[in-house]
Formats: sequence, C-alpha cells, structure tokens
Amino acid sequence: MKSGISLLNFDGTLQKQTLLRRYPVEWIDFSDLRGCRGYCASDSLCKIQKRLRSRKHRRVTLIGNGNYHYVTYVLLSEIRQPFSLVLFDHHTDLAPEGEIPILSCGSWVSHALRTLPLLNRVVIVGASAPGSRQAAGMPGKVTVISEQEVRRMSAAEIERAIRAAVPDQPIYISVDKDVLNRDNAATDWDQGSMTLRQLLDAIRELKRTRPLAGADVCGELPLSPVDLLSGEQVRHLKKNELANKAIVDVPLAG
Repeated sequence: MKSGISLLNFDGTLQKQTLLRRYPVEWIDFSDLRGCRGYCASDSLCKIQKRLRSRKHRRVTLIGNGNYHYVTYVLLSEIRQPFSLVLFDHHTDLAPEGEIPILSCGSWVSHALRTLPLLNRVVIVGASAPGSRQAAGMPGKVTVISEQEVRRMSAAEIERAIRAAVPDQPIYISVDKDVLNRDNAATDWDQGSMTLRQLLDAIRELKRTRPLAGADVCGELPLSPVDLLSGEQVRHLKKNELANKAIVDVPLAG
C-alpha cells in the first residue's frame, strides 16, 4: 500500500492545502477539544492520545499550527525502541516545567526528556541564540546547532553535525516551519533564516544514514474565512502548502 500521511485538524489550517492529497490522507479531527491551544489540559491530552492511537498512517503527521507542536510528544511516546529526536525549530521548546507540569508548545521537549526513557538524545537545528542557552543545563542530552551556525553551513555539514551528536539508532524528525526564512514559509511566530533547500537536503541525508522512526511538520498560519479574501494571505497559504509537500515528499519517497 502506498505510504500516506495523517493530517490533524485542530483549527482548520490544513484543510485548504489540496497538494497534500497526492498521498493517501487520513484526517483525525480534534476541533471539538477545548484547553489545547498552546497548553494542553490533561483531559484533552487523553483524547488526543486515544484518537492518534487508532490512525493507520504513522510515518508522517502534519500537526497544523505551531501552538500544537506538543503533539509531537504524544507521537514520540508511541516509539518502542531507543531513538533520538532531530528537531528543526527556531525555538528549543525546552522551557522548564512548572510545579504542576502541563504539556505546552514551549516545554514539550523538556517533558519528553524527563518522561520518555527511550529518548536518548535531542538535536535542535536552527534555534535562536536565547533558545540555545536553554540547552546548557542539559549536557549530554541536548545539542543545539544554532541559527547563526546554520547560516554558515551546507546541508551536508548540518547532517554531519547531527550525525556526530546522535547514536547510531533510529531518529524521529520534527519540523516547525518557523525555522525557515520568510521566503519559504509564513508562520505566526518569529522565524529563522534556514532555507527550504537546506532543510530538504539535510533531511534527505539523514534519511540515507539513519533509520527513520517517523516525522511530523507544524507551523501553519491560522487563516479565517475573511483572511482567504486577501491575496497576501492566500499567497502565504500557497507558500506553506508548497513547503509542506516538499518536506513530506522526502520521508515518503522510496
């Protein structure tokens, strides 16, 4: 059977992206959930876990807006072998958890490192300098290849730096499109300077050298029906759609 993709519907941000349907598509609806934008209430988290558990297409998942990036934690928790996470993101998502831990888009990596024993290493590519400093308290577990470093590196150099930081084991790749420059993606977070070509070539090289445990993409720009009347907003939608298609083509090829 041809590999397919799971599309998560939290807020309708993926529904207009028809290019994604060149692959078999499985929609999983979460639009009825409350208490799940940015931060995820425990009852909503249980519902997300239950609905994801029944999906057919597990290789590539499109999450939607970056405020739901914490869903990657749920996807990682399903992996049943030692693995490393390679995160392309302009933010490290390593914010410390509070006294009452609650899963959020800013702390899900910290939560994963604390609660997933099979997660050995995390490599974060393209993070801003302030975010890079958050990793300093996790030596031996987290490596950050900063936005400034990425600007000076080829895709092959990025891949070699990632490979040097992770054990010879399966990797899970998570992409927040805010790592990309504004020519290649439009998000509602501050964005980095990585090019889509750098990203695609790095993923392609990683896929060649490491088994892939799965992949996901987020970073959609929320668009209301009124926004779709704006030519500029429609151009943003098309830009993200083209980036998504190019990204998912790599793990699904071959």
